[in-house]
Amino acid sequence: MRDLVSISAVESAAKANNRPGPDHMNCGESVIAALWDAFEPDFPRSVVSMGAGMGKGVGGSGCICGALAGGVAFLGLMLETKERTKPVAAELHDAFCGGTGRHTPCCRILTRGLEWTSTERIAQCQAHCALAAAETARILCRELDIQLES
Repeated sequence: MRDLVSISAVESAAKANNRPGPDHMNCGESVIAALWDAFEPDFPRSVVSMGAGMGKGVGGSGCICGALAGGVAFLGLMLETKERTKPVAAELHDAFCGGTGRHTPCCRILTRGLEWTSTERIAQCQAHCALAAAETARILCRELDIQLES
């Protein structure tokens, strides 16, 4: 595991992972991959695939944003217990909801009024991926005593 994590690198990676094209990752995968690359934990990178069903609001349902779900999942992987994970998952939820400007984790509300293939929606989702990944990284650095580079 790394002993220094760059928030700007995590944000950039989360956005880049979520760009349209042949290497596109959905929001959950984008966040998990960016965090894995930043922390290089002692488990395989193949955990990124656990985000496969998180896109477009978990399973396409429009419910919880996959970027937030990916961050919560990664917290659990890194902190390993409910006792450690649950309070910081709540912290991540609140930071994400506050950071979106809409105060909700609901994909359907976050994307309301935006055509799914529009440049505006894509940019917004990339920003939400960056937000979720950065907030998750901040929490993990604090909880695991890892140095944070802004």
